[in-house]
Amino acid sequence: MFEFITNLFKKPTPKVEVKKKLSGGDAVRKHVKQRYINPARMKKNGRVTFTAEDIEKAMGLGNKYPLICSALDTQKFLEFARVELIRREGAAQGSTAKWTFKVK
Repeated sequence: MFEFITNLFKKPTPKVEVKKKLSGGDAVRKHVKQRYINPARMKKNGRVTFTAEDIEKAMGLGNKYPLICSALDTQKFLEFARVELIRREGAAQGSTAKWTFKVK
């Protein structure tokens, strides 16, 4: 009975929206999709090409080329952006890494 009465006067807890913070890799994948993939898809371009240096300059990541390369060299990116890798050139994890994707 006492619990019932205290529940009547209990202040409702405010609902707090928790914004999910993107990991570094997710932020890179999202940036590339918005900056390169989506515009190519809108223009009906079949292919899109960019380098790790292009991404680093646009995002201001401060030479985090391993982060950029590892984010884009995954199946997760291919599925997220709905693209197919045509060619991967350059350094494994450096500024000269270059991708060419087929936009589906």
